[in-house]
Amino acid sequence: MIQPVTAPVGRPLVSAVTGTNGKTTVATATLQLLRAAGLHAAGCDSTGIDDVHGAVRPAQFRRSAQFLPDLIAEQVALGAEAISLEAFVGILKDGLFEHVEVDVAVCTGLERDHLDVHGSLEAYWGAKLRLFEEHLRPDGVAVLATDCAQGDLVRDAAARRGARLVTVGPGGDVVLEEAEEVAAADGAVRLEGVLCVGSQRLPVLLPTVHAVAVTNLLLAASAVIALGAGPGTVAEALAGVTPPPGRLEVIGRRGGVTAMVDTAHNPAALRTALTAVRDRTEGRVLLVVGAGGERDRAKRAPMGEIAAELADLVVLTDDNPRREPPARIRAEVREGCPDSIEVPRRADAIRAAWEMARSGDVVLVAGKGDETEQLVGTQRVPHDDRAVLRALLARD
Repeated sequence: MIQPVTAPVGRPLVSAVTGTNGKTTVATATLQLLRAAGLHAAGCDSTGIDDVHGAVRPAQFRRSAQFLPDLIAEQVALGAEAISLEAFVGILKDGLFEHVEVDVAVCTGLERDHLDVHGSLEAYWGAKLRLFEEHLRPDGVAVLATDCAQGDLVRDAAARRGARLVTVGPGGDVVLEEAEEVAAADGAVRLEGVLCVGSQRLPVLLPTVHAVAVTNLLLAASAVIALGAGPGTVAEALAGVTPPPGRLEVIGRRGGVTAMVDTAHNPAALRTALTAVRDRTEGRVLLVVGAGGERDRAKRAPMGEIAAELADLVVLTDDNPRREPPARIRAEVREGCPDSIEVPRRADAIRAAWEMARSGDVVLVAGKGDETEQLVGTQRVPHDDRAVLRALLARD
């Protein structure tokens, strides 16, 4: 049984999630589950600020230790009893959590990313671990999966803080058992099973079948239970959780071809996305992918290698080149996938992949997800992978 944290005096309950991939998914699921449990809750993540009344606005972070306290105070004035936060590495490094006490801290795993800013994996992971070492209250709860990447570092950080540990997955405190796929009335496939929380066994229906998405849902559920919600209420509410846009999002199907987008922009995320798609694809996986400019160059070839390993056809294109020569970026990714097809203009690359697809195939466009702009030079050029795919799906 998960022992809930003691309710804080004079402030709302605070949950925060960090990690390399999956942060937004866990943060948005946590917010939805808090509300389903009857709490007036607000959230702040990469999709924006979702206030107590459900109004969403862009999150324009300012580099001030007062940003989050001011935001929390604003939401408390609106009636907030709980806050769900996404702890980006930048705001941890820049001290935006300095005056925020966290009741439950979640880690989705520590992989390779942002080395262009931090210089080394140790520095990058160290910035993430500040959530557990400095901002998690000493009697708070740390939540992570039993197979969490660099989980030992998180466990050690939580132990130094004196926090309790809740683990998710095989051998953990929260486990999904007897999972079976079921078809919903709308044709979507879901996962039905038993959610084991300590000695409690609760029927559950999850709105996904992808392993990584299941883990993220269980992380969010564990966080909300640790904040005091009833396990039965949380288990029932999981069926209604909707993912943030751009995360393994199915845009549509036509002629037996499925069009999808995902935000994957580092090696671990790309492997996770491709594995999830590969496991459920009868035909081929056609991948459209690139890499961001003015970012960690050493991850480009590994991304190409993963693309070549897990996709049947790779269309190499531009992501957000920024002020870096796009051709150089593509060349460095291509070191890992020499047999890829190179189509520089992103919209053209998506169309090329779509036109090569046949019934049973999936076209996965990776890297930008729900972004609506492409950063080229110093310009913000309108571009939305989803809009390009929708236009192809609607074409006569």
